[in-house]
Amino acid sequence: MGPWLESLVPWGADFIVWVQSLSRPWLDSLFELLTFLGNEEFYLLLLPLVYWSIHKRIGIALGFLSLSSAWMNSLVKHLFKIPRPGALDSRVKVLTEETSPSFPSGHAQGTLVNWGYLAHRFRNPVFWVVAILVILGVGLSRAVLGVHFPQDILGGWLIGLVVLVLYSWLEPPVAHWLSGQKTVTQVVLAIGVPVLLILLHPSGVDGSYPAEGSITPMSALAGFGLGMIMERRRVRFRADGRWWKRVLRFLLGMAIATVFYLGPSQLLPEEMAYGLEAALRFVRYALLGWVITFLCPWLFVLSGLAEQEGS
Repeated sequence: MGPWLESLVPWGADFIVWVQSLSRPWLDSLFELLTFLGNEEFYLLLLPLVYWSIHKRIGIALGFLSLSSAWMNSLVKHLFKIPRPGALDSRVKVLTEETSPSFPSGHAQGTLVNWGYLAHRFRNPVFWVVAILVILGVGLSRAVLGVHFPQDILGGWLIGLVVLVLYSWLEPPVAHWLSGQKTVTQVVLAIGVPVLLILLHPSGVDGSYPAEGSITPMSALAGFGLGMIMERRRVRFRADGRWWKRVLRFLLGMAIATVFYLGPSQLLPEEMAYGLEAALRFVRYALLGWVITFLCPWLFVLSGLAEQEGS
């Protein structure tokens, strides 16, 4: 598979050069906006919005699906380690910085997984149209910005579709099985499975182990899962309610989550041993996942911005 992908590099580079020849400054700005819809920062807005203020159960499923898909994307990237277009063809104009391997596109895979799942669950024709446009627009933006070959985008869509189908198939029986387990078993699995997946991931392109691409989504997943277990036992908030309470929940929650997302990076030194950096990254993203699934809902109920189930 690796040699075959490498054989597509000349064709892919020609496609990028052709697409970029049609671009204009205002189009570049539009595609930079579109590509933001596949960034980590955007999902930090989308996932809590759904979980806190729209549909709690869909938000939980979306969190597990999105983070699992991100790990899978990083795994495939580091198995093939295909360089980015700008590193292989000097004709390509690189309009945004990326450091991970090229195949498959994480933006293409992530948008198909996240928007595809939301469209599937909400079953609204208008949302389906929006989801398709976002998936196509974000995918195309990666070529226009010179950071992905077309085969990277197609590969991301294909892998994303497989992940989405498998998750939709496996999630009901797995969730049913987990709900019947003791709390201690749930906690061990919530933390142990992400840690195991971090260790099973190949080293980074620079030889670092464990790789950053595995630590970030899996540590967030560990905190997400632990927070979900605690929320079900102690909080049981409801995501419905009056519109102004939903808006205030989102604004308050995002203010808190932003502190935990940006705060540690401002306090820590820029230079440190990689082992320490990896450990602190795990703690940072695990804490962020826990804040989103437990701390914020607990504060919503405490402040009267959310009701509890059964109330």
